[in-house]
Amino acid sequence: MRPKDQTKYNSIIKTSIELVKDLGFTGISISKIAKQANISPATIYIHFKNREDLFTKLYTKIRTDMSNGALQGIQEEMDIEEAFKSIWINYFSFSLSHPDYLIYREKYEQTPMMANIKLEDFRLYNYIINLFQRGIKEHIIKDLPIPLLTSFAFVPIITLLNFHLEGMIYMDEKNITQAYELAWNTIKISDH
Repeated sequence: MRPKDQTKYNSIIKTSIELVKDLGFTGISISKIAKQANISPATIYIHFKNREDLFTKLYTKIRTDMSNGALQGIQEEMDIEEAFKSIWINYFSFSLSHPDYLIYREKYEQTPMMANIKLEDFRLYNYIINLFQRGIKEHIIKDLPIPLLTSFAFVPIITLLNFHLEGMIYMDEKNITQAYELAWNTIKISDH
């Protein structure tokens, strides 16, 4: 078995993201990825079992990178609002500087492959669940189902990023701060 070549691996990842962005998942084969990356299909099979394994591992890598970006600088002693603000702004900023990750993630989540993903395997997901549960217990965050809270707190990030990428709004520091404040005001109890 040949050793894994990091440059070729990186080329596989970059090419796969670009092809998914342009064609979606149905229009992509291992041979198409190999041809675009200018490598042999056998090289892809050194790193991945098959097409679905490649796409799923790439999704997991993207989610992990996004989690690490969002949780950068988070301290245990932060209060709930401070932690939420840091995560929200970090996540937005990371996604803004990695728009292809966001596109890949959105497209992947619309496929049957998503059935094999466990959200609790991602650090950010668990951190947010715990943060919201703590906020509810401390009467800082509204006592609502966690999926409802996350939908109003974080899903707007995707919409705003898409608007930014389409040129409908420029998400500069002022607009990012205003968007964060809207998200926080939606989930917090009014007197906080």
